[in-house]
Amino acid sequence: MPIEMNFFKRKHMRKSSINKFPEKGETIKIEEKMCDFNNHMNVVFYQHIMEKGGTQFYQDLGFNKSYLEQGFSSFTLESNIRYLRELRLGQEATPYHRIIKFNKKLIHYAVIIVSDSFQISCFSEHVIAHIDMNIRKTAEMPQIFLDQLQSMKIVHDRCGDLNVNIRLSIK
Repeated sequence: MPIEMNFFKRKHMRKSSINKFPEKGETIKIEEKMCDFNNHMNVVFYQHIMEKGGTQFYQDLGFNKSYLEQGFSSFTLESNIRYLRELRLGQEATPYHRIIKFNKKLIHYAVIIVSDSFQISCFSEHVIAHIDMNIRKTAEMPQIFLDQLQSMKIVHDRCGDLNVNIRLSIK
C-alpha cells in the first residue's frame, strides 16, 4: 500500500493524521439539502464545508474584516480534492487546515474534512492569490502579513510531515 493510502486508511494513523492539520474549523452537520440521489453528501458541499468551516483559518491567515476593508482579498487559483469516504445525512464534518508553502503573492494550503467518527472523508489542496481589489490583480503581501504566515507555518510544520502526495505546487 503506498504511503499516501496509509495516511488515509490505516486505523492507527487516523488521529495522528488529523493532528498534522492544526487549524480546526467549524463543525457542520450534514443536512438533507446537502445530499444527492445516492443518499450521501453531494461533492459541491465539500467545498462549502471547507470554506464555511474555515472562516477562522482565513482570518488567522490575515484575511480579516479590517484587511478586506483596506482593499485586499484572495482568489482561489487552483484546487485538487480527493474524495475518500462518503458523508451521510446527520453526520457532522469538521475541516482541518494546514499551510504547505507560501511566497510573496501565493498561499498553498491543504484541508482534510473529518467525520464525527474521526474518519478522513476528503483531502484537498488549494492555491490562493493575494489580490489588490482596487485593480483586481495579484499583489505582493505586506511584510507583516508574510511574518504572520511564517509564524503559522512554523507551528504547522512542527506537526510533522504530511507523508502524502502533494499534487499542487508554487515556487
